[in-house]
Amino acid sequence: MNHNNTDLFVFVAIAALVTVHDKPLLKRACQHALNDGVSMQELCDTLPHISVYSGVPKALLSLEVLKSLDDTKGSHTLLIKRTEQQLKTALTFGQLPFGIEQQNNRVFELASLGALFALDDASSLVSEQLKRCVLLGYSREQLELLVIELARKVSSHIAMRAKCNLEKHFAKVG
Repeated sequence: MNHNNTDLFVFVAIAALVTVHDKPLLKRACQHALNDGVSMQELCDTLPHISVYSGVPKALLSLEVLKSLDDTKGSHTLLIKRTEQQLKTALTFGQLPFGIEQQNNRVFELASLGALFALDDASSLVSEQLKRCVLLGYSREQLELLVIELARKVSSHIAMRAKCNLEKHFAKVG
């Protein structure tokens, strides 16, 4: 996956929408992502990572949105079923099947940040996730652009929460 910042922000919005479980907005965001060149594979691969924060049941329900966007031939049915099985395994055994190549992945870490921004009281987790994102090379300016994306595609309430968390984080680190 090689995306520019705008493409990456799509994953943040989708992660936040999965977390708050707004199906109509999630469906629209996923459709826009697919239209803009994000693959169904990338969307499916992101769900197990954000389920750590959004919850496996919400991630599973989000697969229904992806199924509804699948083309009439059902060409992504196997991919969606594989992701569904991963999530059900995680729900059963409490462990997600992350390979080493999926750790510290810029897309997944940024998507996890989006899921955390959507949670009411996760400031300590947000702080840790922001540290990871900075270590992966995201600048303050890039992360501030996420607030705009969250306001546009998710909600102003979540965007304000994200803005407060960013300001608090960068006030600490200077």
